[in-house]
Parts: sequence; C-alpha cells; structure tokens
Amino acid sequence: MQIVKERIVSPSQIDDEYLCPICYHLLWKPVECQNCQRLFCKSCIDECLQEKPDACPLCRHYVEKRCSPMFYALLSKFKIECENKINGCEQVSTYETLERHQNAECQYKMKTCRGCEKNVLEKEFLQHERSCGQVKIECTRCKRVYKQKQKHEQMECLINMLDTSNKRGERLESKIEHLEQYVQELETTLHLYIVGGFGGGVVHDVSIASLPTSWDIIYDFNYGHVTTVDELRALRSRCKKQIIVGAIQGNSSNVLRIAAMGPSDILLLDSPLNEPTKFGNVNWYLTPNYSFGFAPACSTINCNCADYNERENSDNRLSWHLSGDGGYRAGVFKDLVHNTDWRKIIMAEK
Repeated sequence: MQIVKERIVSPSQIDDEYLCPICYHLLWKPVECQNCQRLFCKSCIDECLQEKPDACPLCRHYVEKRCSPMFYALLSKFKIECENKINGCEQVSTYETLERHQNAECQYKMKTCRGCEKNVLEKEFLQHERSCGQVKIECTRCKRVYKQKQKHEQMECLINMLDTSNKRGERLESKIEHLEQYVQELETTLHLYIVGGFGGGVVHDVSIASLPTSWDIIYDFNYGHVTTVDELRALRSRCKKQIIVGAIQGNSSNVLRIAAMGPSDILLLDSPLNEPTKFGNVNWYLTPNYSFGFAPACSTINCNCADYNERENSDNRLSWHLSGDGGYRAGVFKDLVHNTDWRKIIMAEK
C-alpha cells in the first residue's frame, strides 16, 4: 500500500523522517536498517532486496531490525483520507484502521461486472449485477448456462435435463460395452493360460483346434521365407492385446510344436543385440538386421545372426532371421533357413 502525502490530513508540513526514502510516500509497516538506522516501507525494501540481496539502498549493507514502538506511536497519530476519495468516499481513518477500511469496509471501491465488464461502485455492485442482462447464470437443475436477459422456460429446462440424462446413459452403455469386451478378452487369455499352458512360458505340441475360436492365424510362411521387420511391424494393426508366436512342422499339420504368448507390442520392439525384453516367463527380442524370437525368461540370448545357444533350454528357443535369410530354429531343430516343411506362425485374436 502506498500513501501519498496529499492524503494525510495534517495542519503542518510532514517531516522527511516519516517518508520512505525509496517510494517517498508515508512509511507503511516500516522496518529499520540496523546499520544506517533508516526506515523503509517493508514492501519497498523487500523489492529492493530481491534485486540486490543484503544491499541497503543507503548504506549498502542491510540488516533488518524491527521498527521501534515509539515511532509506530507517532505514525498512529496521522489521519489519512481513503484512496477511494476520488469515487466519493469521505472517510478519514487512523493509520491503524486504514487498511481494514480500504480492504473490507469501503463501499466506494470499483468492481468489474461479470457480464458487461463495466466498473461499478461496491455499494451499487449487487444491484447492478442483478439487473445486468449480460451476466451468465447456471441453472441448478439442468446445468445450462444462459444470460439473465434470456428466458429459461420450465419445458426447456426439462428437455435439457432429459438430454443430459440420455448422454449419461450413452456414456454408461459405452463403458459397459468396453467392460464386457475386456472381460471377454480376459477370459480368453485365462483360458489360454490354463488350458493351453501358456502361463508357464514356452509350450510344446499345442493343437490350434484346442485354442478358443477367437484366435486366428495372421502370419503363415514356411521357414524358407525371408521375414522382414516391416512385415512384423505391419501385423501390429491386426492384433489386439496378445499374440502367439510359434512353429508348425508339416504343411498339413495344425499342431504348434513350439510356441509362446505375449503382448502384441512385441512386434514393435527394437531390441539391442542380446538384450531381450521379459514378458511373463518369456524373453522376447526383435533386433533389426539380426533376428526375432523368444526363449525362457531364465535364459540368455546368444545371437550372431540368430539365437544359436545350445547350453541351456535349447528345446525352448525359437529364432527367425531378419537379415535376408529364412527362419533358423524351432526348439532343437536348427539350420532351417531353406526348409519348406516347417512353418512360421503368428496368431492373434479376431
């Protein structure tokens, strides 16, 4: 708060000791510099210290000290006009009561109307806003926002309430539909984990006929086919949450000799060489220019071009080249790069 000298009701000249040497107005909530013993408005000196910490504007080294009660008593003798005198306020307050009057009591403050945005005196503000046609009101029943000058008929209110209720119903139906779909997917996944044995990780000799009918083959090529990263990436848009990757021996067979299930985001992996990503009990990798495949989570991956590890879980590894050759291995069966009897299989939910 700044109090210019002209607002002080005094029969005599105001001495400089009552004025702040920073703003040159009447000291407001003053504090003292312990070194030079000069008084400043608390807000003025704080603003200066933000720019130059610990630097007094007068003696260059500021150490704050509380203003003496005696000086406060002298300030309390001043009578001060309200800052809203220009708006018609004739109140003259003591130094101690000025802040309360201007902040909470004065009816000559200007407030801005929420509707027309005109500045209106505090004492006229409520009446003005009640009559201002631009002020917006929210109906407590239908929640519609309208201007005061607009009519809001009972029938319109009922229609709005019905429309809101219908929209809530539609949103609820949509949530129920998504929930039912999620439950269905969860049941399918649970069935695969329990019946198909996929919950344990890598599985063997699983008949496709034993899987839920919602699962379909989306990738079926013999091991001599050259699989590319782009091929695998493109399959992601045809998948939901889970996929099955495996191998079938025999052109007419429908038995997955080796397979594993994991999230469809496996098809988007960009794995550093020999640094697989673990999903459940399976380590998955898709390393461009090297290979794509899986092994048990407890196993390390040993890729030169494809996973050739023979020391651990060799029967639970699948690896397809992504470097311009065909598939490489399906369990213990290796060097299948030109084989046309073994088939690469990827399955997804319809």
